[in-house]
Amino acid sequence: MKSPKIDLKELNRQKEENFKERLEFIDKYAAWLKKTPNKKWSSQQKKIIDV
Repeated sequence: MKSPKIDLKELNRQKEENFKERLEFIDKYAAWLKKTPNKKWSSQQKKIIDV
């Protein structure tokens, strides 16, 4: 059985892209938390936790 050919450069590119997307999401979420009243975002968090 042959091992699949893995393009390490492509894998690293995808890893870097995912990391950048994660950081962008964190920045956007932090900005949203800062401008949103505690009551609103805490009730949304409660919905997630209660699932």
